[in-house]
Amino acid sequence: MIVLILLLQQYQSDWLAVQTRFSGESIARQYAKLLRPAFDADLASNQKKEVSTDSALFSSLAQRDYIENVAAVLVNEPHILALSVFDKDGRYIAPLPQTDSIVSMSQTQSVTPLTYVGVITDNNADVLGYVNIHVDTQTILESPLALRYQLAFIACILVFLALMLGIYLTRAFYKSRPWFIQTIESIRKQNIT
Repeated sequence: MIVLILLLQQYQSDWLAVQTRFSGESIARQYAKLLRPAFDADLASNQKKEVSTDSALFSSLAQRDYIENVAAVLVNEPHILALSVFDKDGRYIAPLPQTDSIVSMSQTQSVTPLTYVGVITDNNADVLGYVNIHVDTQTILESPLALRYQLAFIACILVFLALMLGIYLTRAFYKSRPWFIQTIESIRKQNIT
């Protein structure tokens, strides 16, 4: 029973780790896809040789506005603590809401946040930039943890029922033991006579 409980706890912790990692990686991929149009527009304007400096500046400002607008929407998600967008050289593209460091963020949170990096690529799989997301694991794991507690409660009920069944079976055995002894003795006496 103890081995089964330990195996169940190990399985549940592995399951929670997989659930957290899958959702974080999925979020990073989706956010990278949402931010890609701004990088595509900037890449197209940079590839044109006859582009004036005014239109290049306008394209850069449009890219920054688009990224800021998308980031403002994404940061409003309840499980996103911070979001940062970088170019392919690792420089911040837009002044987005960000924290000082992951250390200060983990000190203010009861659970250490997970960090995921999504690569922003073009159609040729060339790297255009990166999106860095800090995810609140407590918010993501709220539902699975509630299910985990329900499962633990069900396991406790099953253990209680098994104990009660064991008690009644033991009691039934000891109550019926004199009857079995009498039956066996009477059969033995009949065989002797």
